[in-house]
Amino acid sequence: MDLDSKEISLEINSVDQLINIADSLNNSKSFGKAEVYYRRAFDLAKKRKRKDEMITAGFRLERYTRTSLKQYNKAQEILDFLLIYGIKHNDENCVVRSIIRYGKLDQKKLQFISALKYYNLAMYRAKKINNNKLYWDALTARGLLLINIGDLAQCRKDFKDALQYIDKEESSIYDQSIGYSNIGSSFGNSQPDSVIYYSRLATQFCKDDRTSRSCKIAYNNMAWGYYLKGKPKIALDMIETNIDLSSIVQNENDNLRPALMHTLGSIYFDLEEYTKAINYFEIAHKDYIGKGDIINIVLTKEDLSKAYEKIGKLKSSIEILREIRPLTNALDSLKIIKEIAKIESKSIVNVKEAEISNLEQQNVEIVKRIDKTRVFSYVLGSFLMLTLSVFLYRGHKSEVRFHQLNKELSLNRLKSLRSMMNPHFLFNSFSTLQNYILKKDSLKANDYMTEFSNLIRNILSSSDSIYISFQKELDILKSYIKIEQERFNESFEVSYYIDDKLIKDNPTIPSMVVQPYIENAIIHGFSHAEEKGILKVSFIKENDIIICKILDNGIGRAKAQEIKKQGNNTIHLSIATRNTDERLRLLDKIGYQPASVTINDLFYEHGESKGTEVVIVLPILNSKVEE
Repeated sequence: MDLDSKEISLEINSVDQLINIADSLNNSKSFGKAEVYYRRAFDLAKKRKRKDEMITAGFRLERYTRTSLKQYNKAQEILDFLLIYGIKHNDENCVVRSIIRYGKLDQKKLQFISALKYYNLAMYRAKKINNNKLYWDALTARGLLLINIGDLAQCRKDFKDALQYIDKEESSIYDQSIGYSNIGSSFGNSQPDSVIYYSRLATQFCKDDRTSRSCKIAYNNMAWGYYLKGKPKIALDMIETNIDLSSIVQNENDNLRPALMHTLGSIYFDLEEYTKAINYFEIAHKDYIGKGDIINIVLTKEDLSKAYEKIGKLKSSIEILREIRPLTNALDSLKIIKEIAKIESKSIVNVKEAEISNLEQQNVEIVKRIDKTRVFSYVLGSFLMLTLSVFLYRGHKSEVRFHQLNKELSLNRLKSLRSMMNPHFLFNSFSTLQNYILKKDSLKANDYMTEFSNLIRNILSSSDSIYISFQKELDILKSYIKIEQERFNESFEVSYYIDDKLIKDNPTIPSMVVQPYIENAIIHGFSHAEEKGILKVSFIKENDIIICKILDNGIGRAKAQEIKKQGNNTIHLSIATRNTDERLRLLDKIGYQPASVTINDLFYEHGESKGTEVVIVLPILNSKVEE
């Protein structure tokens, strides 16, 4: 039967048949008709008062309404009914499943703390009834939320703990495969060997059938691990041997296809097959737009920009980078929500059972007042939801805090970008390039242009966030210093000391903090110095902080202030360092270990200035966590 062209008979009176029809309509993206048949199945089950059918159809309709239609109010109404029904009929399994779904619903609405509390409550109730499958569902859901907000250490612990609650029978192969894949994913991009190891454990359940979704995820993760290790050929062979790409279709509720397409794009980029890379990046980009996944939309745009640059389409590369700019406010908003949730989650993940038990007692008191009529059942639901809301939701303060921080961060981001890309720096850089061209020094002109374009791209791609990887920040600084060395005709030397731990871990740090102080050293310190300048930059890791030292042998702050420079550069530098101070203050407000900047004037024994030392303490926002 053609589900898109023929009206399905209204005589169908089987709940299972109606659900199957709705599933087919959903897969063919006939969302309006699919909703009709999911709801018919649910209404028919309620009319017949068949408990199992009612629960099955209800949860199927709720999931469809929440994920495909994104109609969250309708989804909550269905969950309210199912929760009340479960309590009224003493069906604890239905109650726990409802609580898990409340968590997923709040997660969709970006109410992460509320969702975490639902998952905790579901785990507590699942343990009380000794239902390992429901406990696994709740614990896995919590782990996926934690990986979403960036708490990789705790999510990894949840995924490993969840393995203990999987029934080792044949029917649980899917759960075991997903469990190991989740652990592999929790290592992110920092530990490819661990990604490969746990993904390989997931594939041991794929020996007889590699077509399942869980197996495709595992092989994609393993390929990503090999890509991170710089082995793109092995990564490509992993995908081509184990995944039938023709079987991969887009599903709004699933990240598999865009993730796989992005992996293939990244692999072909490393193999220098840029046209193929662009094709796969574009598929991933389109899928992520359909899902509204702002973080991955920006990621794929950056990848597309780099790939277009490689094939000489600089106009297309720049246009894609420009498309990122309107997304930055939404991206900042999402990052702040997640950072606040990550901080608040620390006290919630390990909530004491006594606190949950207290909520349980409140629920019991309400249940005692249940009337057998349907009206009073819904009154019960209202009381129960009110009780849960009081326990689970503290979002008002977080929301106010979020909007305040978002406004400040958005303004600071714009200020920082403008200060770093100030007209004098750009003019002087282009003048240096023009000088090489006039001298017909094509080799130096090409090297300078490459360095300059890399700097511009890195600045634009990182300016939309208050966070950046250490390696990327270091690349920006080195490019900037190299450009300034060329501009000042090699009038100063630079040396670096980088802690090996930082190279290995590549942690996430605050972005655009160090550069203004290096710029100060070069402009103020060396511009009027009589001897050749020496710039020393060091980064040392100590526990959860990085100590950056910038040492120059310039004229010193006192003499610099005596020099009457009324030009824009002086104004620019003061603005840049002030913006940096604001950014560090905002990080402190979000809840990270306080950052600081200390400036020390250095003197010889006879009192003459021998330069300036700047000591910057940066918090590590997301370090690699060892097992």
